[in-house]
Amino acid sequence: MKGHVYQRGKTWTYIIDLPSDPLTGGRRQKTKGGFKSEKEAWKACHLKIAEIEKGTYTDDSKITVTEYLLEYLETHAKPNFKPTSFDTEKTIIEARIIPVLGKIRLQSLTPRIIKTFYADLRKSYSKEYVKNIHGVLKRALRLAYSESGLLSEDIMSKVSMRNKVNANEQKEMQFWTIEEFTQFLDFSRDHVHFIVFSLAVYTGMRRGEILGLRWSDIDFEQKELRVIQTANWTRNGLVIQRPKTNDSIRRVKLFQLIIDDLRHRQEQIKEHKKQYGETYEDNDLVCCYPWGGYIKPKRITEGMDVLVRKAGVKKIRFHDLRHTHASFLLRIGINPKVAAERLGMTPAMFNERYSHLLPTMQDEAVDRIEVELNHFAEKKPD
Repeated sequence: MKGHVYQRGKTWTYIIDLPSDPLTGGRRQKTKGGFKSEKEAWKACHLKIAEIEKGTYTDDSKITVTEYLLEYLETHAKPNFKPTSFDTEKTIIEARIIPVLGKIRLQSLTPRIIKTFYADLRKSYSKEYVKNIHGVLKRALRLAYSESGLLSEDIMSKVSMRNKVNANEQKEMQFWTIEEFTQFLDFSRDHVHFIVFSLAVYTGMRRGEILGLRWSDIDFEQKELRVIQTANWTRNGLVIQRPKTNDSIRRVKLFQLIIDDLRHRQEQIKEHKKQYGETYEDNDLVCCYPWGGYIKPKRITEGMDVLVRKAGVKKIRFHDLRHTHASFLLRIGINPKVAAERLGMTPAMFNERYSHLLPTMQDEAVDRIEVELNHFAEKKPD
């Protein structure tokens, strides 16, 4: 790292060339003047260079949290994230972080300020959502510390989010019983989006995975489907992409009920193609509008709300159909590792999310064992 000094009137000034800004790639310099002699300026220059090389230097900046986060979005998040991830990042920053923390100078942020921010968020939002906000802020601020030199310490290392889900947060995860989801599906059978609901209940697939499923992804002979793409809508329109993790790319075995529904769906699409002729938009989709176009998630939510009321079952979210499938797998004794693979999760993620169901499953297992033992004891001769 180089620096030089020069005389400015009756005083001396030093200039040090800093590493380029990792966000913008722009040139950065550290300048300080007012030294009485050239020797004094050089001494200060060398001390500052040593400070920078040791990693203890912080760029003296008046940049606000808003200015930094908007720059982070444009120069780091946008070119490096998938469109759906960038859209989520941008929404959280603009709607949740900036309105509260935006006017604060970046270098004035402290762990205490951030913890207070999270505490206020928890009054209105679920812990899962607050964890998402924490993830966004953590990524941005760690970059400000590790690469931009705008923060002198990694303040996010002093802000932790407990991973364990407490009893109140578990209640946010809703499930249907077998009776409830079969009743719902019976009432949904003639609905335009019935196959979406059927796939969600019987496979546990995520909404984007279902809306991106193609006929070419289904092997009826092997009775399985492959999850290899998702369809999501962002503020900029439709985005087709691969699932975000390797665990999400998977094969899902199918049982006869969902195979029958898929065969029926094939017949529906044949009729739609005849009806629309050359105007049919053929994307090879399993779940689509009658003319073949990609379905907007909002329509799924609206349709489900209406059908839930008609079916007279407990109101749950669409994503809770995935939780319903997970609870069903555990209830019938499927190994949690196998269940995690089916849902496109790591075993650790599966256990964290659904471990609170296991005590109930153990109670049921003990009851069944007890019945069997009593039945055996009754058969033993005296």
